[in-house]
Amino acid sequence: MSEGYKNESPFPFIVIDNFFKENVITEIVDNVEKLETNNANYKFYDGAWELNKYAFERNFGSYLENIFTTLNSDEFIDNLEKLTGIKNIIRNDTTLKGAGVHRILKDGILKVHTDFNYYDSGKYGRLDRRLNLLIYLNSDWKDEYNGHLLLCNRFTHEIKYKIAPIINRCVIFNTTKNSLHGHPYPLNTPEDVKRHSIAVYYYTKNDDGIDFEGDGERPTLIFNCDDYNQTNMVSI
Repeated sequence: MSEGYKNESPFPFIVIDNFFKENVITEIVDNVEKLETNNANYKFYDGAWELNKYAFERNFGSYLENIFTTLNSDEFIDNLEKLTGIKNIIRNDTTLKGAGVHRILKDGILKVHTDFNYYDSGKYGRLDRRLNLLIYLNSDWKDEYNGHLLLCNRFTHEIKYKIAPIINRCVIFNTTKNSLHGHPYPLNTPEDVKRHSIAVYYYTKNDDGIDFEGDGERPTLIFNCDDYNQTNMVSI
């Protein structure tokens, strides 16, 4: 599995359907649906690259807190390290930057981008961002709603994969300077339909002052993929 993961194109990733047991995903969705948009920790009404996005990083109740604890546990991260080949991932800590529940409303977007490469944690010092894990929570998601996760090749200017955000689907991928991803097309949903996902970002400790790719600090970078070739795009 690890070799298959590492050799994926345009960058290492995997899609895992039926990630949680049915009773667990049902309870997760129920808890997420009850979150009040006004209580989101971060609200991106009209950002340059995030629109109608709301992020909940805490105060989402004990059930969801336990889910994040599981996704940061020794057992889970042992398996994550075997899958990805990345060693010494920080574990048993749900306070690391970025983890939470994401809600996108009608017309919302997340432009294609690469993620920031590291940040300074008060607890661990500098940390390199290594992996994104996304779990989608959307029942009866229709193609015409948009909101698909696009994975793009930075060098050939191609959209390689179009991944539907369907319920209980997990996507894991390496975060590097070449891992272009996003859902740039405005959500075309009814007013009462939201795009929900769980996000967990995984880090390794950095003692060198440069990141694992040999780069200095790099912020989130936005890419315009409107003219990217879709001829060989695979829909999942």
